[in-house]
Amino acid sequence: MEFKHIEYFVETSRHTSMSKAAADLLISQQALSRCIAGMEQELGTELFTRSVKGISLTKDGQYFYDVFAPQVDNFHKSLENAVTHFASKPVRVTFCCAPLIFRCLDPELLFDFQDRYQNITLEQLELPDSECDNYVEEDNSHFGLLAIPENRHGERLAYTPVKTFPLYLFVHKDNPLSKCTSVNFAQLKEESFLMLDKKSYYRKLVRHYSHKYGFEPKTAFESSDANQLISLVNKGRGIALSLEPLLDSKVYENIVMVPFDDKDITWSIAFIHQDYEKLSSAAKKFIQYIVENA
Repeated sequence: MEFKHIEYFVETSRHTSMSKAAADLLISQQALSRCIAGMEQELGTELFTRSVKGISLTKDGQYFYDVFAPQVDNFHKSLENAVTHFASKPVRVTFCCAPLIFRCLDPELLFDFQDRYQNITLEQLELPDSECDNYVEEDNSHFGLLAIPENRHGERLAYTPVKTFPLYLFVHKDNPLSKCTSVNFAQLKEESFLMLDKKSYYRKLVRHYSHKYGFEPKTAFESSDANQLISLVNKGRGIALSLEPLLDSKVYENIVMVPFDDKDITWSIAFIHQDYEKLSSAAKKFIQYIVENA
């Protein structure tokens, strides 16, 4: 006889209906009936009297209940205490994060999370996109937070989306494109792109849409620093694709932000991981918190 069968019996004893007991136990009435019948066969006695009015304990059933109900209750109380103990045990959650993520998401989320879960310490590893991929692929307990284009989702790793942003064309105010209410990607054929380096998804996104619209993008300058590229747009050295939260109009007063007519040109913040179910409970709490509050 398995312990869960005794749990089922104790719970059933507290009801006058087999169907109500089954509903509370989240099993079918047929499965519960088979379980009780199997216990009765093993013990060689009836535990319940069954009638049209419902069920009630027999004398032997009452004896069995009096013996085991306190043990079942103590087990669940001990289990609850153990879960509380381990939930409050100090733990460190390490995750990789692409640069500028928390220019798009409120950095206060990190502090708010640690205020709520004071036993969890966050450790952030800032890595380029491709290195975040490699970090996550090293171990199924690793995960990362990246800005990734829609066409990259699911290409290498599983992901949990957080927030999606439209991409904008960042262009100098003297460029004729700055006068457009929206721009088609094909209009960028003769423009000079300011590119993030090969470790970023950004390059692949630019090439993806350039090829979609029938041209090879021209590169004016390449850097690993997104702020440097935006600064160069401000000086009229080329164009860039970027997100609204990254444009500080007080600093970059010469930049105009123009939307694309293709609404599929987006950039998403997402957690990447191998297998969500294999992440630690603390990591899952962090992911869930960011998803719900971003």
